[in-house]
Amino acid sequence: MGTIEDFIELLSIGNIYWFKNPQIGSPDPHPHIYMGMLDDDHLFMICCTSQFETKRRYFELAGLRYETLVRIKDEEGNNLVKDTYVDCNDIQTHDISDLYYDLKIKSGGAVTQAELLQIKTGVDLSELIEENTKQLILGQFPEF
Repeated sequence: MGTIEDFIELLSIGNIYWFKNPQIGSPDPHPHIYMGMLDDDHLFMICCTSQFETKRRYFELAGLRYETLVRIKDEEGNNLVKDTYVDCNDIQTHDISDLYYDLKIKSGGAVTQAELLQIKTGVDLSELIEENTKQLILGQFPEF
């Protein structure tokens, strides 16, 4: 992947990255979608899961809008091996240095433009994301 500067330069909203996320407590690498920068040292990511039934039950119990759960089909351009789900209510902040040096982040493709638009809509509709954070993220999205 080159240097950390190269990594930062190549970040693009909608790109999928794989790493072991200490915030979810799983020993396995998970796909994450890059959502933009918080500041010079931190970025926003959404962790994805293939556990649809678990997410569906959570959404049902929490009373969350299903428009904030986006399905990403496993396709050639994204390097996913099965359908994966994005909970647009759960945007995480990660330290860039930790991702690059400690968590050994690896690039893994990108979502389609249609999927990215669904994610953007899901973030916008989320009632769990603070308005300041939501506007910061949505302001970095490409125009469709």
